[in-house]
Amino acid sequence: MDAYQGTGGGADRMPLIKYSAMDGSFRTSDRINEGGEWRSVDEEIQLPTQFAMDFANVEIGWIKYNPKPDFIMVKSGQPRPERPDELDAEGKPAYKWGFRIQLGNSRVGLRELSTSSKNVYDAMLALFKAWEAGKAANPGMMPVVEVTGTTRTEAGWRVPNWQIGKWVPTPDFMSGAPTQPAPAAAAPAATPAPAAAPQPPAATGTDLF
Repeated sequence: MDAYQGTGGGADRMPLIKYSAMDGSFRTSDRINEGGEWRSVDEEIQLPTQFAMDFANVEIGWIKYNPKPDFIMVKSGQPRPERPDELDAEGKPAYKWGFRIQLGNSRVGLRELSTSSKNVYDAMLALFKAWEAGKAANPGMMPVVEVTGTTRTEAGWRVPNWQIGKWVPTPDFMSGAPTQPAPAAAAPAATPAPAAAPQPPAATGTDLF
């Protein structure tokens, strides 16, 4: 994953997690069909929380979100793609450098997170480097990233406070398998789990992995 070199900060079928650098919120986003009309339904994810992240397949490249999402991406380590010449309404490059990664937990299932925010990219780069440093000692395992909150930058943007908290065998939901079996496996802890949810990340994570 390269250092950020962008210009600042076909819709995918996979369900999304959106992060807002304006208010520091994580939200699930799902498309539903009502009477033949498709619309997006977003729901905020309460922090702290945890996600398994597939750093082995993270993509980097050029992203344009308006009028519809378009991605020109490569896996980390591959040659940098060329940026299209297209300009936006303000005469600035329409495509900005960013990342796309698959992540999830037993509550939200497998989802995709992408952004062209420089601040969030830099925060993700730090996570990526931590994954690179730890993967040899955790063969066949996937990192669980603990998200404890957000920090405001001097410019007023918010970036996630996150770190790799542990490594686990690749969860079934990361392959797109149904997520229903995960809560069942955690059934003995089901009673205390709701009370633990608002607590520090370790307690929350017990309910997710």
